[in-house]
Amino acid sequence: MADDSLENIYAYAERAYIRLQAGDVLIRCLEDASVTPMHQLVEALVLAGPDSLDVLREILAETNSRKVQVGDDLQQVLRGLKTNLEDYGIRLRGVKKPLALTRLKPVRFLSLLRAQGVTEEQIQTTCLQLLHDARELVFSLEVNYSLLEEIEQYLDDWIWGVFYQTVRQGQQKSSQHLL
Repeated sequence: MADDSLENIYAYAERAYIRLQAGDVLIRCLEDASVTPMHQLVEALVLAGPDSLDVLREILAETNSRKVQVGDDLQQVLRGLKTNLEDYGIRLRGVKKPLALTRLKPVRFLSLLRAQGVTEEQIQTTCLQLLHDARELVFSLEVNYSLLEEIEQYLDDWIWGVFYQTVRQGQQKSSQHLL
């Protein structure tokens, strides 16, 4: 019984270590705006063969977790902008998704402010700065989100490839035993 719990502890520690390593590679990918570091890691794991399947799954889980976090961050930027604008009596209607902020041009936004009765230049400037800051964050987060999606798809493809390889090797071993 104690051996089972010790094995569980080792398995948990190994998964945590893999996720930590995957996190480091993902950070490098995001900093460089490149999938190359992940490609290098995955290619090395694929060369290791079917034994790497669990490791690839852990890396995929970590990638997905980070993608979900970036998605949450995008939503938080939109909510934060809406809250800050509401402090000035401005309602940002029709903007349901963070990416919509990138299409909201300053001239159109100024028209929106005026339509809602904001004519004081100081408030308009402040609101334009809030929009500008939110748009920059959304652009940056969108790049990260897209990169993580690309990495996730790449991992998913390789996981299926390694899984197929594992099944094929199992079938070949079974047919050899029958002969």
